[in-house]
Amino acid sequence: MTKTSTSKTNVNLPTQNMFQSTIDNESDAEIDLFYDQIKSKLDVLIKNPSDDTINRILAYSNIK
Repeated sequence: MTKTSTSKTNVNLPTQNMFQSTIDNESDAEIDLFYDQIKSKLDVLIKNPSDDTINRILAYSNIK
């Protein structure tokens, strides 16, 4: 027969500060820099469909 036991100490429990969020200003700056670099490329992706295109999409969606 196998004997099992439970530790009376809290060695396996998470510590209080383990789940506290940390503010990393360096990461925020990196994210902002990355966004600034790709912003113009994202603007190119903006599409302005014609009314005809929208009407064809709506007509197709009503068929199903």
